[in-house]
Formats: sequence, structure tokens, C-alpha cells
Amino acid sequence: MAVKITFRKENYVDEAEAVIKDFKQTGFKVGKYELTTSQIRNLLISTIPLYDAVRTRRSDSYDDLIAAVRINAVYQSGRNQAVKELVTSSGILDILDMINFEDDLKNKSEKILRFCKYMEAMVAYFEFYGDKD
Repeated sequence: MAVKITFRKENYVDEAEAVIKDFKQTGFKVGKYELTTSQIRNLLISTIPLYDAVRTRRSDSYDDLIAAVRINAVYQSGRNQAVKELVTSSGILDILDMINFEDDLKNKSEKILRFCKYMEAMVAYFEFYGDKD
């Protein structure tokens, strides 16, 4: 899969769509593994505490919550090659690394919210482009 992820605020939703459309070309499959709504939602659900922390301005927990999302993405990727392909092609781990090393709290908060919306957009486009479960 070859979608270039820039994660800029003007195009992150389009990038989420492109990742899912690209994945659709394989029928959402990697070998015998298939990406399901439940799997992609599990990735999204792991962002909820991070989103809530930004919304309530609990900045002391951002780094720990980013780490938790990262760990969940890696764990889910290890369980299923299709999830791993999604995590890789969507740049989830790279984006989380970039956010984690952001020094400016305002920029970090904005990027966290954008990341959560990026994940939500991937779930929405996955539903739109035809998951079967």
C-alpha cells in the first residue's frame, strides 16, 4: 500500500479515506487475515482516554496515554496481519511518535485531537467502503 501520510490539518481526512480505499483493493485482506469493523474500532476506542484528557486539559497524562494507544496498536498488529497493514499504511505509529515528541503543549493538544479524528475518519470510511461484519 502506498498512501503518503502527511497528517496536515487540511488533508488528514482525505488521507484517512485514501488509506481505506487503498486497502479496499485487497478486499481488506492480507493473506488469510481480514480487517473487520471490530478490529478497527478497537484501535479507535483506545484513543478515547487520550481525547478526553485533551478535552479536560489533563496534560500531565498525555505522554502515558499516547504510549497506551501505541502499545494497543502494536499489540493488535501482532494479532492480525491485516491490522498490522492498516497501522503501517496509515502511519499510526509514526504519527504517535511525532505527537509524543512535540514540545509545545498547544500544538501537542491540537495534534492529539487531529489524530483522534483521523482514527474516527478511518472507521467511518471503512464502514462507507464496505465492511461485511
